[in-house]
Amino acid sequence: MRVIAGIHRSRRLAAPADSETTRPITDRVKQALFDRLWSMGRFDAAQPAQHVLDVFCGVGSLGIEALSRGAGHCTFVERDRKIRALLEENLDRLGLRETATIVGQDACVGAWIDRVAPPSSLIFCDPPYRMTGDPNRDDVPRLVGRLAAAAASDALLVLRVERDVPPRVVEAWSGPDRHVYGSMALHFYARNDAGHST
Repeated sequence: MRVIAGIHRSRRLAAPADSETTRPITDRVKQALFDRLWSMGRFDAAQPAQHVLDVFCGVGSLGIEALSRGAGHCTFVERDRKIRALLEENLDRLGLRETATIVGQDACVGAWIDRVAPPSSLIFCDPPYRMTGDPNRDDVPRLVGRLAAAAASDALLVLRVERDVPPRVVEAWSGPDRHVYGSMALHFYARNDAGHST
């Protein structure tokens, strides 16, 4: 696992030996994701440095990629202590501690969302597949709805799921715009200030 572009381009990231533990995103999909974000103006040098929120962050691959490409700050949310230690190792190795906040608790519970400041203009949400693959579970749609409280008015949220997971309309967000990459899909949600989805 490595950083694709930016000031830390090609730097390797520490990761658990068991790839199933964090289900890391492939370089190809990460490149496609950030190419799309770039085309949407998310890493335009003329824009103010954005605050990023990386939920179910694992070892921090997406948030670190955003920091490498010019994001001003990233809040990482990961409850697994061993995985969090690898995240901390990656941030230390790249000298990114001053631009990072780590929240060490379950993303789906607690009041941590209300303490995220400033509001995030880009949110990555990469939950375990078991949370999105069961149609009877609504943990993730509920969380996506709650994340609107930490989102800037022009925020974009990217949810990674298994390819077969159908898109879900979520209150306070419009979309999602769905893009499939092999066995996975990325669902892009845009903040809907009207307070309802379209």
